Amino acid sequence: MNTLAITILAGATLAGLPVGADTGAAPVPLRIYAQESMPPKWVARNGHMDGVCPDILDAIERIEPRLRFADNAEARSLPVIEQALESGLVDAACALLDTQQRRDVAQIVGPPLYSVRHRLAASIGDTATPGSFADLVKLKPLINTARGASYTQQLRVLGLQVDDSTGDNLLNLRKVAAGHGRFFYMNELTLAWLLRDEQVKGTVRLLPGVLREEPIYFWMSKKTDPATVAIVDRALDRLHASGELARIYKRWLNGR
Repeated sequence: MNTLAITILAGATLAGLPVGADTGAAPVPLRIYAQESMPPKWVARNGHMDGVCPDILDAIERIEPRLRFADNAEARSLPVIEQALESGLVDAACALLDTQQRRDVAQIVGPPLYSVRHRLAASIGDTATPGSFADLVKLKPLINTARGASYTQQLRVLGLQVDDSTGDNLLNLRKVAAGHGRFFYMNELTLAWLLRDEQVKGTVRLLPGVLREEPIYFWMSKKTDPATVAIVDRALDRLHASGELARIYKRWLNGR
């Protein structure tokens, strides 16, 4: 799998330049890891990354000539991405939920990229349709989640049993189909994509209820140069104002 590395013109002098200015300087790399097993946020295709986040990065590049993106990459688990942000090993992370742990090691840049709707998947033969956390508490099921997911602890606080032993989300769905966990808790975008996969198609279904909806953000390490952070911030503001962020999300939600 791939890690996406961003190359960007950095340095304090950039902060005062108008958007779109061409300095002629050599680009400086900014690193960002793709997130493993999270299609269509990241989709490995023909040796490079496609998906929501690569499209967002491409859109930033189109409106800000000082930004350059290079795909030379490996995908990582969410805990590894958080550790890399903290150490400065990577400069940015695309499309993560807001948590205190992430705020401790990184900063939100720009407006929300989009909102995520949290839903459940269950075995095709399971007739239960919990539509709220209260419904889940009554059922007391074993719930599978991705390793490192921010909502795992939220579920445990409610007294629910959670299996977060793997970051392989197709495996999590196969476990539910086989009865090793009653539900899989995941964002709607990824669930809808994964349920089209031949490995789980016809064995697991998406439940209709939306348990929670919350914004998702672009993050940058606190060790990244502030002038560079400001450039990315302005570019994302423009993409939000133009509606391009919403258009990218809608294309992939519809199964691009």
